[in-house]
Amino acid sequence: MKTATAASKRPYAHPLDQLTADEIVHSANIVRAAKPTMDLIFNTITLKEPSKPVMMSYLGWDKSSPRVTHVEREALVILLERPSMKCYEAIVSLDTESVKSFEHIPDVQPILTMDEMFEVEELVVKDPRVAEECRELGIHDMSQVFADPWAIARHVNYPGRAKRMMQAFLYMRTCEDDNQYAHPLDFVPIIDLGKMEIVSIERIRPRDSKFTRPTIPQQNHNFLPEFIGEENFRKDVKPIIVQQPQGVSFTVKGNEIDWQKWNMRISMNYREGLVIHNVSYQDGAEKRPVFYRVSLSEMVVPYADPFEPHYRKHAFDVGEYGLGLCTNSLTLGCDCLGSIYYFDACFNDHQGKPFHMPNAICLHEEDAGVLFKHTDYRNGRAHTVRSRRLVISQIVTVANYDYGLYYYFYQDGTFEYQVKATGELNTHVMAEDETPGRYGVTVAPQINAQLHQHFFTMRIDPMIDGPNNSVVQVDTYPSEFPTGHPRNIMGNGFYAEYKTLKDTHEGQANPCYETARYWKIINENRIHPYTKSAMGWKIMNPAAIPFMPKPDSLVGSRAPFAQNALWVTPYDEKQMFAGGFYCNQSDGSDTLYSWANKERQSIQNKDIVVWLSFGIHHIPRVEDFPIMPVELAGFMLKPANFFIANPAMDVPPSNKAINKSVHADAAPSSSCCSGTTKL
Repeated sequence: MKTATAASKRPYAHPLDQLTADEIVHSANIVRAAKPTMDLIFNTITLKEPSKPVMMSYLGWDKSSPRVTHVEREALVILLERPSMKCYEAIVSLDTESVKSFEHIPDVQPILTMDEMFEVEELVVKDPRVAEECRELGIHDMSQVFADPWAIARHVNYPGRAKRMMQAFLYMRTCEDDNQYAHPLDFVPIIDLGKMEIVSIERIRPRDSKFTRPTIPQQNHNFLPEFIGEENFRKDVKPIIVQQPQGVSFTVKGNEIDWQKWNMRISMNYREGLVIHNVSYQDGAEKRPVFYRVSLSEMVVPYADPFEPHYRKHAFDVGEYGLGLCTNSLTLGCDCLGSIYYFDACFNDHQGKPFHMPNAICLHEEDAGVLFKHTDYRNGRAHTVRSRRLVISQIVTVANYDYGLYYYFYQDGTFEYQVKATGELNTHVMAEDETPGRYGVTVAPQINAQLHQHFFTMRIDPMIDGPNNSVVQVDTYPSEFPTGHPRNIMGNGFYAEYKTLKDTHEGQANPCYETARYWKIINENRIHPYTKSAMGWKIMNPAAIPFMPKPDSLVGSRAPFAQNALWVTPYDEKQMFAGGFYCNQSDGSDTLYSWANKERQSIQNKDIVVWLSFGIHHIPRVEDFPIMPVELAGFMLKPANFFIANPAMDVPPSNKAINKSVHADAAPSSSCCSGTTKL
């Protein structure tokens, strides 16, 4: 295996590159110098991305005026002032080393940070009231108690966002690396972060039990190798070795990647994590723009149990915790297999100091099965070409769940995004005679895993052959003529109907099984010479699922973006996150839903943004415990009447001499591929 790493402190080279460690420190120092009397917490220090019109010129796509050659380097700094915990936004120019703006943002709470998570856990386990609750449960050693701090959503006793609040779900471990989710506790401390104190403790009473309080299950359910024991591992797993002896097929220059006619840039920020920018495809002599920016805009995980405190369990993993802040440092040969190129990331702590995350992004190639094949049944000649894909990925851990987030680029122009959900179930303790009722599953004795859903909302800023695009809805219908009719003699007729979505009200849609509905992003100004229709890309979203909570529920009002699989809005640089920029403790008034419904706005032949929601409908299984096998969800975008023909026909045919394939029994064989190929 091979590895390389992009340096964390390399000089700034491109306007879309994340802030370096030195830039983070410099930004904090500029703010401190400008506001010397304020006691400030540096919640976030991140790149303020340049405006899209400026970047379209800088990147060479907008040729209507002289090309921009220099872009001002700016940082967005989000701050909390002690002791009031008021929120401020500062824009810092790193070019002029000055604060361009400093604004108080009322009635908001910014993202929760890892500093706060650790502070809350330390506070909880040292609190005497928590210790007393634990003693009643038979726990006398507080080093066994662990807290998962969660965003509080909207608490009925602490309404609004004047106070910065969290809740903590508690567990016990019988040893350092024990699986705490096998030993959930039955009470939830509520924390005021401004005062850093516990303001109340909520007990969760058994619902159909003779007991007023459960006992804590003592049986261990572990998955780490030291608990399984090497003697119990399967003995028939042989190594699979992925090698590229001639090196990789991609090239990297800073954060720019070239691979198989694709070109793109990547970045990493505290909130969305991995972001893909300026995606193009080389079609013969023409470099064709495809996407300006693609990212995971928001997530929400609503739990089904309607009773307190469970209705507050609906984590917005992007807007409340930040996928960048939760990213893993990836391990060669485990998280990423083969010849690997790594990119590091850099974020800030509360003091405005940088912290470095090595190996935050993994770049590699992998085999993707058969790209295309045909066998001439007359003479038996088979022609097979294998596919490979470029993989750009990160893995995040948000409390109990882990998510692998994968961007795939294929040789035939297909783009795919895939989530691999794993980690551990969020668990709740039951009394010995208690059942989970309709809203959960008993995955082990006294352990309830509640029904829930995972929603992922992507923000896709397309530029299919230019900045002005449209979205077409495609529905297929059986012929309106009955069987036996002269225009449908045998009854097999069906046809596709194309509807261009004209405004933001029409641009809200869901799948339709009866019509095999899908959508296309098109450029009405670029007509295909064969079809005489607009060139575009087909959206394939098989993981779209219905949002189960009521629309007016607490989670429904905060996450209305999950109620549609498709949204189309005009481009607005302030509309980046489907749950709103200040999502923490939000009421849902500033979301994708409100932007799309406040007025009818044109989305036809405009600079648009396409929002795709998909998800995992998770009714837990016993087999998901103690650790969950990967569950997949995602979508694809495929060129649809964009090229003149299959763009991958120039991919060389496959050959065992190249890929070193052999028979498992070592018997000789003839090639399955084109006989005339000498590769």
